[in-house]
Amino acid sequence: MKKIPINFRLVWSIVKRDSRIYFTNPTGYVFITLFIFLSAAAAFWHRRFFSNNLANLDQLNALFPYLLLFFIPALTMSVWAEERKQGTDELLLTLPATDVEIVLGKYLATLGIYTASLALSLSHIAVLLWLGSPDLGLMLGNYFGYWLLGGALIAVGMLASLMTSNATIAFILGAVLSGLFVFIDTAAGIFNPALGRMLAPLGIVRHFSDLARGVVSASALLYFLAVAGLLLYFNVMLIGRRHWPRRADGYPMWMHHTVRSAALVVALISIGAAAGWARVRLDVTAERLHSLSSETRRLLSELPDDRPVFIQAYISPEVPDQYVQTHTNVLGILKEIDAVGGNRVQLLLEVTEPYTALAREARERFGITPRQLPNIGSGRAGFMDVFMGIAFTCGAEEQVITFFDRGLPAEYEIARGIRVVAGTERKRVGVVTSEAKLFGGMDFQTFQSRPEWPVVAELKKQYEVVQISPAVPITQELDGLVVALPSSLSQEEMNNVVNFIEAGNPALILVDPLPLIDIGLSPSERPGASRNPFMQQQGPPPKQKGDVRAMLARFGVKWDPGRVIWDGYNPHPDLAHLPEEVVFLGAGNENPDTFNPEHRASQALQEMVLLYPGMLEPTAQPGIDFVPLMKTGRLSGGFVYQQLVRRSLFGAQLARNLPHRADPIDYIVAAHVRGTPGDRPAGEAAIDAAAGDEAAGGADAAAPTNVIVIADLDFISDQFFEIRRIGPPNLNFDNVTFFLNSIDILLGDESFVDLRNRRVKHRTLQRVEERTRHFIEQRASEEKEAEAEAERALAEAQQRLDEKVNEVRQRPDLDEQTKQIMARNIQEVESRRFEAMKANIESEKEAKIQGSKETMEAQIRTIQSGIRTFAVLAPPIPVFFLGVLIFIRRQKRERASVAAARRLRD
Repeated sequence: MKKIPINFRLVWSIVKRDSRIYFTNPTGYVFITLFIFLSAAAAFWHRRFFSNNLANLDQLNALFPYLLLFFIPALTMSVWAEERKQGTDELLLTLPATDVEIVLGKYLATLGIYTASLALSLSHIAVLLWLGSPDLGLMLGNYFGYWLLGGALIAVGMLASLMTSNATIAFILGAVLSGLFVFIDTAAGIFNPALGRMLAPLGIVRHFSDLARGVVSASALLYFLAVAGLLLYFNVMLIGRRHWPRRADGYPMWMHHTVRSAALVVALISIGAAAGWARVRLDVTAERLHSLSSETRRLLSELPDDRPVFIQAYISPEVPDQYVQTHTNVLGILKEIDAVGGNRVQLLLEVTEPYTALAREARERFGITPRQLPNIGSGRAGFMDVFMGIAFTCGAEEQVITFFDRGLPAEYEIARGIRVVAGTERKRVGVVTSEAKLFGGMDFQTFQSRPEWPVVAELKKQYEVVQISPAVPITQELDGLVVALPSSLSQEEMNNVVNFIEAGNPALILVDPLPLIDIGLSPSERPGASRNPFMQQQGPPPKQKGDVRAMLARFGVKWDPGRVIWDGYNPHPDLAHLPEEVVFLGAGNENPDTFNPEHRASQALQEMVLLYPGMLEPTAQPGIDFVPLMKTGRLSGGFVYQQLVRRSLFGAQLARNLPHRADPIDYIVAAHVRGTPGDRPAGEAAIDAAAGDEAAGGADAAAPTNVIVIADLDFISDQFFEIRRIGPPNLNFDNVTFFLNSIDILLGDESFVDLRNRRVKHRTLQRVEERTRHFIEQRASEEKEAEAEAERALAEAQQRLDEKVNEVRQRPDLDEQTKQIMARNIQEVESRRFEAMKANIESEKEAKIQGSKETMEAQIRTIQSGIRTFAVLAPPIPVFFLGVLIFIRRQKRERASVAAARRLRD
């Protein structure tokens, strides 16, 4: 093959020529200004940027390929068309330069202009750094993706410009040709979904998505280089048409080049497919979530060679937008494990669609069925049946993940499945039967069967889970115990649970002052309060509740069942309508100890949400180490249960719009208690008596306590699994992670804690949160002032009433009977006035509170609008003014040239 020498000096001369023309023309600066403005608007203007409250460029990534459909054709439309229009193409093509050198020079010049535009748009990262702490590795991957994407489309736009001498037509052709690469899968999928999936690897969006996630893959890199190289080859080929002979070897010359081009396309597609299977990738994100962790690699290396693990994955080829990330992660992790595991792991990846033989095999062999998911991001409204299940087998052992929900990392789920089937023994976890009904059962109020809680199914994936009845002493061999809602147990049942725990068995205890799953189960409610009074009662009669305070006190925990905690921190504008008793815990609540950084269960948590939780405190019990795991923020406080719950004929109802007065306490909502109880204070004798003689008698010889107490049950209810399943991506709570971490640590099995904690860091818009917090504090202060003012007005009205009654009673000219009659009349009249005044005062108070809330919301929107305006308008301003200066300078030069020409004529 003949090597074509390239004179890079000539190439550089062409680069300088075209760059000089572009940057000395104010039109070029207009295009760059427009590019920065539009990209900033795509990144920051959409309300989703503030709703997600994350310092990243997700909104820009989603729109960037479509943004380039307009910018790249505008950049390239004059590359060849303007040369032809002005006749300078003939001069250019007569230079002592080859066609390759000319094309390469013009391409590098245009790429340099695009690179300069991207460099100027780095102001987007500066905005994110001002607002929060973005992942700079992810930003690097994003911008590298922007550059590769633009570099490929520039070659496409140059080809369009080469086809015409009209710049407008070149722009339209460039947009159409670029659109073929952007919309190839979508356009084909309209006519045939299977064809769309087949052509998807030829589209730009799929390969750009890797870089948008911070993964520089060999397949994506090769794809963009191949597109740019192929289109540049077409540029060289079309320029060289002037040298083509009519025929060669008996065939027309155009046929030769068509065959060569087709062969080149096939070769590039084949190389790209090979690179995709090679799975060569560089993860540039800070958390390195797109590559296998050391824990997974160690697990694979420890698998026995003679007992391989077989993995059969049934995965749909297409998923809704909200599951694309999970789908990609599952496929990526499976292929990585297959490559690293060698002969120890055998992977069979089945592309599965509904109503096929593979779908029937998945259902009949492993119970894997499709999950119906809303197809939110598609133009075809409706639902999709999606397969994303895996079956692990090793010998006689089998473990099945029927579907990968969002929330827990895919690597953790897969590694757990491998270890479970490869291991020989699983620890046993007992779940105590209580009114919470974690295992499901008959609801005698609705006469319907309650399903098993999803958290139990989550436990079964790792442990052997058994149901424990507390009605009799617990004698089963268990490695740990889960006690949900112990306040619903009788005293005898509590004693049995206490005896088991004090024998040295670890336990996770979930207490709740106000369980939203059923308010009637609250400790402050009488037994059976959840039952419908208008329906005939069936089932066992309600049992008398035991003393849950005494039970927890034995483990060194003080808990008030009638105290409910609230917190003003809410990092989700979309959820601003929720009451403050829905407690969000995160780094933005100004409490550095929100999550205990020294404890394995809580150190990697980023955001939790609790519903009407309680508070925990340590008792003055020697020998007990009380370690807080989670605390509320600075703007928090508490209510008495009776303030929050209103009773009516239809049961208990939650009160709304209560005044929230923050106090300086950061409340503990979860704690780990360890140690051996010492001598108890004399004041705790009553507690021992309440706990029963048997439990009290065993206290002296009690084994070390190992208990984690969480003051909320609702945080693992069905609602959070539903959020994990279909909720928006910005709602990624660590509720399930914390629950499973707590179980693992209590049982002494921490092998999966690090894997479970591997997730994208929740990098919020800290500056927005800080400025918002000021108005939240102001609102709380205004509500407090309105409440105090109402109380003063009511006190003054009551005092006036009392004074008038006393005046009558102190009159010496009246007998006692007359005094009583007059006093009663005055009381009746003044009481009516007082009640009317009280209603007016309450109405004014509510109006002030509502006005304060509306003012706060308006101020928050003003903050967001100001940041949005600054982020979009400020970056293009320097480039715009530079363009104006260039224009003024050019005008001066033109006027000077005209004046000089006139002087020569004169």
